[in-house]
Amino acid sequence: MQIYEVTDPLFKEYGKIIDSVELTELLAEMKHTPVPEDVVYVASEPKLEALAVMKELTDKMLPYCEANHISLSVPSLRADNFSRELMEKLQAVRKSGLTFAPEAGTQRLRDVINKNLTEEEILSTCTQAFAGGWNSVKLYFMLGLPTETDEDVIGIAELVYKILQVWRENGSGKKRGLSINLATAYFVPKPFTPFQWAPMNTHEEFLGKAYTVNHTIKDQLNKKSIKYNWHEADVTLLEGLLARGDRRVGRTILKAYENGALYDAWSETFHYDIWLKAMEETGISYDFYNFRTRTFDEILPWDFIHIGVTRKFLEREWERAKQGIVTPNCRQGCSGCGGRSYGGGVCYED
Repeated sequence: MQIYEVTDPLFKEYGKIIDSVELTELLAEMKHTPVPEDVVYVASEPKLEALAVMKELTDKMLPYCEANHISLSVPSLRADNFSRELMEKLQAVRKSGLTFAPEAGTQRLRDVINKNLTEEEILSTCTQAFAGGWNSVKLYFMLGLPTETDEDVIGIAELVYKILQVWRENGSGKKRGLSINLATAYFVPKPFTPFQWAPMNTHEEFLGKAYTVNHTIKDQLNKKSIKYNWHEADVTLLEGLLARGDRRVGRTILKAYENGALYDAWSETFHYDIWLKAMEETGISYDFYNFRTRTFDEILPWDFIHIGVTRKFLEREWERAKQGIVTPNCRQGCSGCGGRSYGGGVCYED
């Protein structure tokens, strides 16, 4: 089976993205779009949330989906806006697994990353889902988040166990059992975010935290209900270098290509040793680009790019993050980020 993002050029062979049109046209277009076997089209959560007509869209798509035996689902849901109404729509044809991304295992760390999501909301959402008959949940977390402690890492396993307890108390289909698929990804502090000054974890730190989560889960009762997946840290470290590097990293990319690096997005053709050799040959190290804390007086490689959001705002948010102070959603109150300079978007909504 091959999975495409709807923005993938290969998707154009089967359909197209329609924006700012009447829903009647969208539904009509769906009827003429072939659905090849064993192909699933996945839209990311931000694209779905960007649709102001999400409720109307699901209402009008449902009859079409039911008539054609198509499961209506979304890949990732915010645990703070999952409703019984949405749940009933998603299970109208057949139940698919639900996916949530708490991101961090403790409330302290969720506040640091400004997740605006509480443990109570997570457990309440799972209560609704389990009571409605769901018995399969996917949970996504990040390891290596700024200010992360051992307590935060262990908190991932503890939160998963609490979700298991919620199913025991509220699940309506206990004969089928519960399936919790837990996955952790490694955090890369990206440019143009408040965390651009933060250091990345090392290879050993990333894997050590993954092993901690795994061992904590194994020490719990009913661990058979939980499947935990994590990845090697090699690609994450390389992603950090490419995301946070300056023009000198360009020589490393060229050297890696000359040494045989090609199609690195596929694990079977990714050779980490080629990149390590290229870094050595071009004098590039993770210590300088990934593992050190950057200060406000340092000129960052991407500072010359104007993105609307000001550096002053990002500096302020980094300080707030380290204190665990949550910044409200833009629709709840303007924080003066500078994005208004583009003349559109949320800043100009009524």
